[in-house]
Amino acid sequence: MNCDICGQPTMNKKGICDRCGRIMDKVIRDVGSDVWEKIDDCKYIYPMIKRVAEGDLRTQDVVNALLKGEMD
Repeated sequence: MNCDICGQPTMNKKGICDRCGRIMDKVIRDVGSDVWEKIDDCKYIYPMIKRVAEGDLRTQDVVNALLKGEMD
């Protein structure tokens, strides 16, 4: 099985590798559970998480994008 986010091989049953999982956990922790629970489908942030894993973005950039979406 490959990671749903970055495509790397993973044995994780969630379909997300450990590295992407750690990034997602940090984003969720920084955004806050109240905002995260309002998101219906988080797959739209997978490209941003992939860019964090590649080093093109920071986790704070993803957090800012999610919080900006909350304000709109």
